[in-house]
Amino acid sequence: MATAKFAGLCIALFCSLGGTPAMAYPIFTCAYEKDHNPPLDAEAENWFQQARVLEKVRGVKDWVTIVGLYDKAIAKDHWKAMHNMAALYRTGWPGQPGVEQNTGKMLDLYERMVKLKVPLGYYDRAVVAEHGRGIFKSDRMASSYMFQAAQLGSPLAQVIIGNHFAFGLPRNKQDDRRAELYFLCAGAQDSPKAIEETAAFYEIAKKNKPRALFYYQRAASLGSTTALSNLKGAFEDQPEPMYNFGYQPDPKLHEFYSDLWEQLDANPNLRFPNLMKDHPLPPHPEQGFDAEHPDRRPEL
Repeated sequence: MATAKFAGLCIALFCSLGGTPAMAYPIFTCAYEKDHNPPLDAEAENWFQQARVLEKVRGVKDWVTIVGLYDKAIAKDHWKAMHNMAALYRTGWPGQPGVEQNTGKMLDLYERMVKLKVPLGYYDRAVVAEHGRGIFKSDRMASSYMFQAAQLGSPLAQVIIGNHFAFGLPRNKQDDRRAELYFLCAGAQDSPKAIEETAAFYEIAKKNKPRALFYYQRAASLGSTTALSNLKGAFEDQPEPMYNFGYQPDPKLHEFYSDLWEQLDANPNLRFPNLMKDHPLPPHPEQGFDAEHPDRRPEL
């Protein structure tokens, strides 16, 4: 399941070796990332988009031009360019010439994003603190940055904290009510990965199959092949256990979502903005449209 990749991170971020919470949990107020992201300079955005096109080219990449475009955008405080360039410095990239691995430059860019109060910058900073990349490993620092990222609207931070409360604590201390606050906020944003995590929470923790599929459909509309795999599997004649949501087999729906999956596999830039409106999901045979409110469709 999608939550598995976050389990170790959740435990490391929020729990000390003795199992005691590393810090007090602040009150969570839902915020959206888009409302906190600084505006982007139009010229810098153009340079950023040029760099992205060149970076997606298969085979040999023109790293000199790519890095040059990112650097020009960064000079105008383009935080997306900072994030992408920091990622390149984190791993390095081979080539003639390539991009040199440089942890110091990576950290400088993340710190610059934090100073601009970019939610993604706080999230990035939390991850490197958790892994100790370029700095001493610090679970307390990682927790602090992660909570700040969530409070500023980072959906990735919100699902990490939600997964902590739902799955990362000892069973008798797991708190689905608190976790749901984070997932509802993350699931309302436009991050396919965060929406997939929200779907997994409803599927695993809440056992709410129709609501889980609702979020997978939402992620699919934003270009998630993982979500489309869940959708086509849900209506398959004999679904694999991981795709068995308890729906009746439906050859037409299975074919429909299989076709969307193939389209997206051929062109990862495809999006399906009208998917939820034009193809509403059928009610679940036992749970209706929502296990807690069987007659009420989840809001788009």
